[in-house]
Amino acid sequence: MAEVTANERKGEIGLAQAVAAHAFGLALPDLQARNRKSDRARQLGMYLARMSLKLGLCETARGFGRNHRAVVQACQRIEDAREDPAFDRTVEWLEMLVRRAARGAA
Repeated sequence: MAEVTANERKGEIGLAQAVAAHAFGLALPDLQARNRKSDRARQLGMYLARMSLKLGLCETARGFGRNHRAVVQACQRIEDAREDPAFDRTVEWLEMLVRRAARGAA
């Protein structure tokens, strides 16, 4: 299996960010804002990067301009929110979209 380049990882982070932003009706730069909607979208993007794209904590943190603890906390918050069946279905669908898009780009 070929080694994944840093540029490919940036593309994967960008994919997770774009899907999460779109799911919340935000523009990509809005993910950096400090409000509830942007925070949840950013958390979802980190979750998608970790779970769907299998990126490491440090890679994900670096891609989102956060530290590894923020990524762990984001993933925990999304997992907790998945107790809601409607949100869980949405996350499952978004995970599938991200995986398919990442495969298509490879």
